[in-house]
Amino acid sequence: MHIQSGFDLLVYPGPKVSGVKPANASAQHAAPSEGARAPVPTDKVTISDAARAMAAKESGATQARTPIQEKMLADAASGGPEFAARMAEEMGTLPSTIFYNVRDTKGWEPLTKLSSTGRHIDEAFKERMSIEMAAVDAQRQALYNTEKAKGTNPVDIVAKMIDFTNAQSRDYLEASGWIAR
Repeated sequence: MHIQSGFDLLVYPGPKVSGVKPANASAQHAAPSEGARAPVPTDKVTISDAARAMAAKESGATQARTPIQEKMLADAASGGPEFAARMAEEMGTLPSTIFYNVRDTKGWEPLTKLSSTGRHIDEAFKERMSIEMAAVDAQRQALYNTEKAKGTNPVDIVAKMIDFTNAQSRDYLEASGWIAR
């Protein structure tokens, strides 16, 4: 829930009992009755992580935006247009790769464990991912080039890159380190 400056969040024990009050209001008010809530025009309601995940599945995404991805967007927006443009370009042009967990691996042993989830993979998975990653990279590059040519705001391009990546297969998200436990 986002509350504008000058408001305090009130939370009382019990189901569905919360509210807001102006920061300068008296703290001696009683808790609101069950289900009662005074309308405050500055409330901004957000959905839960579970609801966000359900919405992502309905939109075709494999995963919903994560808090880290939301932070990436906020950083792109606050870093200025040049920073956002560089971030968008890197997201659009850098190739995908498989991220391996090298912990407890000796130098002569093959890499078979993904860093994101610890999943053990075989050569067939590696081959399949190299083909899938090449296709995803080409699509991402095309998306970036199209949006840049249209003059899309770099922060919006970053958002589109995040959403595009989130729509990829779970195997891709695990292999590329985009999804974590």
